[in-house]
Amino acid sequence: MSTYHTPVLAQTCTEYMQLQPGGVYVDATVGAAGHSLTFLQACPQIALYCFDRDAEAIAEAKSNLQDYEEQIHLIHSPFSGMRTQLALNKVASVDGVLFDLGVSSHQLDEAARGFSFDRDARLDMRMDDSQAYCAEDVVNDASEYELKRIFKEYGEEQQAGRIAKAILRARNDEPIRRTLQLAKIIESVAGSGTRESLKTKLRVFQALRIEVNKELEELETALNDAIMLLKPGGRVLVMSYHSLEDRIVKNRYKEAERGCVCPPRQMVCNCGLKPRVKVITKRPVGASEEEIAANPRSRGAKLRVAEKL
Repeated sequence: MSTYHTPVLAQTCTEYMQLQPGGVYVDATVGAAGHSLTFLQACPQIALYCFDRDAEAIAEAKSNLQDYEEQIHLIHSPFSGMRTQLALNKVASVDGVLFDLGVSSHQLDEAARGFSFDRDARLDMRMDDSQAYCAEDVVNDASEYELKRIFKEYGEEQQAGRIAKAILRARNDEPIRRTLQLAKIIESVAGSGTRESLKTKLRVFQALRIEVNKELEELETALNDAIMLLKPGGRVLVMSYHSLEDRIVKNRYKEAERGCVCPPRQMVCNCGLKPRVKVITKRPVGASEEEIAANPRSRGAKLRVAEKL
């Protein structure tokens, strides 16, 4: 395994997935295949469909899974295309789906991808470099209202309005094309050298990344598709790293577990909706102190698991 990515909660995910010989499983965010490799080592007699929107990740996964060529199917696609791509592969249902959300360690560490505010690079932030729309487009073309909304909604940033105004002032003088250029604009509002100013830059860059890659919209679509694709007894596992993702997962599981959406006072159900899943993890599962010490990026991980009824 390369240093491309250290999988978070790999053994925990393997245990919750309850792998069965002959089963069909999906790694919706394969990355460098850390979780996929753990699954295959635990149960080699499975078929595994591995998705990623990043072509570099697909290439790395192919290398790392070369001992399991007959069991794996690598698909260069965002996970919102999972249902369509599986249909093209004549797969109608699956026994389990894993989502490991957010940006990978490799994407963060590769300065040229533009995800980091402390290294100079083009304002890119695309997970799929065949996509045209990037962070530079957002920063230079979005209205003040849109920028404020993005920073507030996706970054939960309290100074969203002031930062949006600062960006508009700066881009009136020259286009904002570099990560450090944007970082300095944020510092003109939030200051520099403090823990809070660091958090502000993190939140703004996170918000731009989510906007560029449409991460939350993708997640909504893919979660619904995953639940639909699961066989009875199959499980969907989602690992998230910030509150927006975790909230979507928690709420989608609740809706699928509840079923009926008729008003509480209505005596007879008219909607006909039945519970589709049972939530296995009433509270999210996190990494152990030992894992956090070995891999600090596992600190914020929250794993939620649901089982198809």
